[in-house]
Amino acid sequence: MTIRFDQTGWEQLKPGAWRNSDGDIAELHGFDIPPNLAAPLENLDALRRDTVARTAASGGGLIELNPVALHGLPAFQQIVKLPLPDRPGVAYIPSFTLPRADRSLVFKFMCVEQGVTGMRDTVAFDRFMTEHGNGRPPQEMMRYWAQHPYAPEVQGGLPRNWSEDPWWDQHFPQHPLSRARRLLHALAPTIEVHPDFHAAPPWRG
Repeated sequence: MTIRFDQTGWEQLKPGAWRNSDGDIAELHGFDIPPNLAAPLENLDALRRDTVARTAASGGGLIELNPVALHGLPAFQQIVKLPLPDRPGVAYIPSFTLPRADRSLVFKFMCVEQGVTGMRDTVAFDRFMTEHGNGRPPQEMMRYWAQHPYAPEVQGGLPRNWSEDPWWDQHFPQHPLSRARRLLHALAPTIEVHPDFHAAPPWRG
């Protein structure tokens, strides 16, 4: 394996794929080509804006993207949401990306809405209307409810909405977005990469 991580609570489905007790799926992908990223990690604003535009163009939306160190290597973690292909709802895809000059690793997860859906959005929207709805034109109000982070001028896709703020995670701990953030937080400190990958030259953009 190119990486190791704490597999407590994970069942291996096949090489490079696991599932946990919540039904979330983890997959490891390695690429032996230079990373296809628009900007180096040092130019976080450009990287975020390009990721927003790409994700919206594919019909999804970026929730957040932040730099992180994994086993001493520069990397970034992000969460995107994508529409489910076979039923209403969305999947939240948290991931780690480790770019090197001639290769990269993407360790991603899939957290899907199951059972009764929409409760988090409904409760958050009711509170949003109470706090921000009075006296606002409907079009302005909906722009405030949902817009793409980092690049609010981008149109289309699935903009991040008010219910997807981290504050709501504590109130809906089993929501897929709450699970997505917990996965990133819990696994980042446990990740170790293979010495060959660690020794590869750094990616400069």
